[in-house]
Amino acid sequence: MSQPVALAIHSLHSFELTGDGQYLMLKGNQPDSIALHYTVMHELLAAISNAIGWSERVRQKKDDVKFAMPCEAWAVGKDKGEASHLLLTFRLPGGAELSFRMHRADARHMTEVLSLVTGLAKVNEAPGVRLQ
Repeated sequence: MSQPVALAIHSLHSFELTGDGQYLMLKGNQPDSIALHYTVMHELLAAISNAIGWSERVRQKKDDVKFAMPCEAWAVGKDKGEASHLLLTFRLPGGAELSFRMHRADARHMTEVLSLVTGLAKVNEAPGVRLQ
């Protein structure tokens, strides 16, 4: 039985969605484009983020290295489909945006933690707050 062949991609030149939104077309160092179906995009985003962090830890031989993307701007809005949730949107350099849905109850805790780590509040002013 032969070994599966891996397609090595070390650069991306362009990407675009098909007109029907079904596929993300990637053009890189390979002669053919790669088509990713929309049903795998969420899993791919999570897998890539996890893999980048893991790769950094392995290559740097440091267990505490975190993968962090730069943030150019951010916004908080309401989730139109869920009154109990907020949307936190972060814009990356180049214009791409990542949004996260968060329960409103968690937003209060996040506000308290941000106040503590930025020095806007003192620990004794925020009893019961735990840093995560």
